[in-house]
Amino acid sequence: MSALVTAVVAGAAAVFVIAFVILRATLGRTPVQRRLATLRRFSAHREAEPEPPLRRVLAALGRRVEQRPGLARLAGRSAPMLDRLGGTLRPSEWLVLRALAAAAMALAAGLLLSPVTAVVLGLPAGFAGANSVLRSRVRRREQAFSDELPGVLQLMISSLRSGFTLHQSVEATVRDDDGPVAGELRRALSETRISGEFEDALERVGDRMNSTEMLWLVMALRLQKEVGGSLVEVMQTTADTMRERAYLRRQVRSLSGEGRVSAYVLGAMPFLAAGGIWVTQPGYLRPLFQQPIGLVMVAAAVVLMAIGAVWLRAVVKVEV
Repeated sequence: MSALVTAVVAGAAAVFVIAFVILRATLGRTPVQRRLATLRRFSAHREAEPEPPLRRVLAALGRRVEQRPGLARLAGRSAPMLDRLGGTLRPSEWLVLRALAAAAMALAAGLLLSPVTAVVLGLPAGFAGANSVLRSRVRRREQAFSDELPGVLQLMISSLRSGFTLHQSVEATVRDDDGPVAGELRRALSETRISGEFEDALERVGDRMNSTEMLWLVMALRLQKEVGGSLVEVMQTTADTMRERAYLRRQVRSLSGEGRVSAYVLGAMPFLAAGGIWVTQPGYLRPLFQQPIGLVMVAAAVVLMAIGAVWLRAVVKVEV
């Protein structure tokens, strides 16, 4: 009896395998599988691009910095600023770049000053100047974030009106975008998938990007969740407010353009004049950088220029 059962099971399995092979060869795969196979066949194969040599050298130097606790702690101080930039560099790599900038500034100062003075003044100036460049890039990214946010929010509203949920609308909006808003929203979605609320992730985006508009959006979403109502209307009102603020900000920036250009010209004029004199008559400016009274005059000029720059910035900067 057992032998008969075994033979029946084996025969049924053999029939099933034969039928499966015949049906697969005759009918093929499902329409979805055939479409995916066609797309894979005609899609371009993208090979991973190798990192540039300088990038590999920078990464190797950054790993050496991370192996030293003191340097690693010093590099970690720049982590919040690099995070606001989008995390393109590790703190250790940025410390290497700051050190290289300090060395380059010391070498450039050596053309005008004595070696000791060039090292004493050039190294701190280059080390701090690199951080100023980083802050400038962060401010530009924050400005781009504020300019792009109303448009991205309008796309999200269109997706919501099509029947998408809030998370689906955000994913559809930032899927093929590479701007700062898309990058930050993708990061917020990733944080939400791990743990936490989406509004909390958006609030961290607003704090990281110094965006008052994003904090308003978070407040509106939380009020809508607690009180109820139409999410589309709430987000549309927020988007309209953002758009009006952006228009007013651009108008104020255009009206203050003359003052900003004047500040740039007045700030660059002493350096351009000194550079022209140094190219034509190098010996004329040499006492200014090699004698004590000349160094005092240069220091006084730098202090007065700094005061003038702060004053001009306060005049032309209008908060909206």
